[in-house]
Amino acid sequence: MKITVALFAVAGLAAAANAGVASVIASTSFENGFVGNQYQDTGDSSVDHDLFNNAGESAVDFTASGGEMGVDAYYRNTRGSNGLTDGDFVGFTNFTGTVGAFTDGIQGYQMSDADGTMGINFDTVNFAGTWGVTMDFYITETGWESDDSIRVWITGDAGTIDILNTIGSDIDDLLIEDSWLALSLDLSAYTNATLHVELESNSGSEAIYIDNVVFSGIPTPGTAALLGLGGLVATRRRRA
Repeated sequence: MKITVALFAVAGLAAAANAGVASVIASTSFENGFVGNQYQDTGDSSVDHDLFNNAGESAVDFTASGGEMGVDAYYRNTRGSNGLTDGDFVGFTNFTGTVGAFTDGIQGYQMSDADGTMGINFDTVNFAGTWGVTMDFYITETGWESDDSIRVWITGDAGTIDILNTIGSDIDDLLIEDSWLALSLDLSAYTNATLHVELESNSGSEAIYIDNVVFSGIPTPGTAALLGLGGLVATRRRRA
């Protein structure tokens, strides 16, 4: 499968946002999650399973609070290896040695070295109208292997659609490493949508970072609708 990254016009949202009428439906910048020691999964790495927070270790799960969306992490055994049981830097993080700075606040969410597949499901968002999702996404520059993959996608009542999908491609060849990417997707066809992110990798240098996830749009007169985001966006942001 070819990588799913496209660029569409977002003039409508930008103009409305500049007019000061942008509306946030749900969001997270991962500021309220606990950052602690390296995470060590206590589950069976040979079996697909949900991940749970461990005392003193960086949180991988978060229950919505403080105005931030919740996330639920899981592991899938796709490598027949030790998964996250050996201890890995995943979950909520304030480490900026790779990204330079997070795009909103001082924390983000990291996945790396899953020795299998690690993923997160965000809280489902419900909205009737024209709306969309944006997020900032960082992929480390390293020696990615052909069986490593990154996928970001939406599921909901209008079906499943990829925002970013590198399965079948070599990440090293895609020119998407070493800078913040701004990803965006129009959700106007949905009345409920769930955002998902997965990383399959087996090295500590193979990492992704997520920040500034926002479901938003623009109210229109006489309706609850929002002026659309205009499609899927993947653009580079300079490192801070």
